[in-house]
Amino acid sequence: MLSTIGLTVGYGSRTVINEASLNIEPGKFIGVIGPNASGKSTLLKTMARLLKPLGGAIFIDGKDLWKMSNQEVAKKIGIVLTEKIQPGLLTNYEIVAMGRYQYTGSFARLSHRDKLVIEESLRATGALTLADRRFNEISDGEKQRVMIARALAQEPSILILDEPTTHLDAKGRVEIMLLLRKLSREKKIAIIASTHDVELAIRLCDKLLVCNTGMIKIYDVPEQLVEEGGIEELYGFNGELIFSKDTLVAEPVVRDGSDFKVFVIAGGGSGLLVYRLLSRLGYRFITGVLHKGDIDYAIAKGAGGEVIAEEPFREISEESYNTALSELKKTDLLIYTSPPIGKLNQKNLELFSAGNALGLPIIYYSRDKCKELNLENCEHVSSISQLENLLEKHRRNSLRNRKNFAIIKTE
Repeated sequence: MLSTIGLTVGYGSRTVINEASLNIEPGKFIGVIGPNASGKSTLLKTMARLLKPLGGAIFIDGKDLWKMSNQEVAKKIGIVLTEKIQPGLLTNYEIVAMGRYQYTGSFARLSHRDKLVIEESLRATGALTLADRRFNEISDGEKQRVMIARALAQEPSILILDEPTTHLDAKGRVEIMLLLRKLSREKKIAIIASTHDVELAIRLCDKLLVCNTGMIKIYDVPEQLVEEGGIEELYGFNGELIFSKDTLVAEPVVRDGSDFKVFVIAGGGSGLLVYRLLSRLGYRFITGVLHKGDIDYAIAKGAGGEVIAEEPFREISEESYNTALSELKKTDLLIYTSPPIGKLNQKNLELFSAGNALGLPIIYYSRDKCKELNLENCEHVSSISQLENLLEKHRRNSLRNRKNFAIIKTE
């Protein structure tokens, strides 16, 4: 087990984290998150004995880290840093074999057991098929697997990784985080990794260490960070981003086309792409009536939309319907996404008919046309690209009509 008592870390006389006391248990995957320059890398490098602490102490299995020999430390701690290595023509097998250096003695000869450990480390990280290839010939994601295998070959009880998902695409980031979670459980080692992938950290880590304003806050249950509003506090979104507690995704708030307002009748997941499109285009939108707990409810709120909601498992009330109707009258366009309709949301069909009666421009977004609705005055689109083109056309028309109205009013 790794533990710290009153650990203070920094560079020179500059303190970045002050008096942190931690206990890192075997078999746990620990995520370290925080804004840039909050001390994440400095903390990990100090724990790995690459930097001297400014104060306090670090213990591994009860022994003071700074009183252990280099060989002892290498057998206890494996490290993967963000810096890219330049190993020349070395193969991946040879790189992983470097993890056995502290076991091979003066002549650095690999024993039969050393070779077994190297092979198992490659296998555990999904890199065995890469063994005979040169390191400089493989992808960034594959390189990261090889570097983790090298650290595993040390047979450490603690694995420290500084931003292991940097330089990786979305698929690679998920794969590496899943791999680390799996290794912590299968190998019964403590894995400590810093990351900017907050959503993945909340989903996959057993515990979070949050670095901010010179302090570390420990979340034994990662979901606590969301529950307590810690994401917004940590990154100071200031209205430019909305962090959705429902989806664990930070959505940018764009208001480039805020003079144009759209009403969306959706539900059951039928509005997901529409909400994201409207958010990206910067259009203000309102949607309803949605039941709380509906996936559309969560996504719409996360995308910065106004949501008219009804309690779960209840029919849409007259109050909710009238609120929606009142808002519908203030919008420039209605989009109907062909949601599944049942007894509980039957009034959304009435809302559609009301929009038709008001003479609002209506876009019907669905793969197929609905036979139950009067679509005579509607424009039907079956793809999101068609919808984007129509939205821009209606926005231009709306602006033109407003200018004409302003001219008439002035005259």
